Amino acid sequence: MTTGFDEFDNRIHDLVERENECDDLFKDIKNGNGENSLRYFALRDACKELRKGIFRSAMSAGLTRESIKMEIKEVKGETIATNAK
Repeated sequence: MTTGFDEFDNRIHDLVERENECDDLFKDIKNGNGENSLRYFALRDACKELRKGIFRSAMSAGLTRESIKMEIKEVKGETIATNAK
């Protein structure tokens, strides 16, 4: 069971990294760097699909949507704290 949780945790970390990159690209686009728009759209769609996959697999394993959202928020908090240092 630990291996399944590790894979789930790795997927959440991957999602958070991709969403952070997507946010950065969006900021670049807002600042007039339009050549990043295609990369942004592709990454945004990949994040949506990855998020759906995480929710599906976690819910089939018996986790609730709230517990999944809390795990994602925790990882985002860790990532923000790490980047701030």
